[in-house]
Amino acid sequence: MSHVCPAARCPRTVPDHLLMCVIHWKLVPRPLAKAVYRAYQGGAGLGSQELFNAQYDAIRAVNTKLGYPEEEL
Repeated sequence: MSHVCPAARCPRTVPDHLLMCVIHWKLVPRPLAKAVYRAYQGGAGLGSQELFNAQYDAIRAVNTKLGYPEEEL
């Protein structure tokens, strides 16, 4: 299974076990990336509020770096 990278206007398809494409993942600040890994727990954290929040924060950080504030998406 796969999904489209959640970075703003990115058309790349990524495997479900990855949050976003490698190009955009590199833009995630290190503390937020660590929070995503910690919440994911090798898949054990799927569906948890902790993982949702960590992913949301990582995506938001990348979109902000790309110059796409939430209200534009």
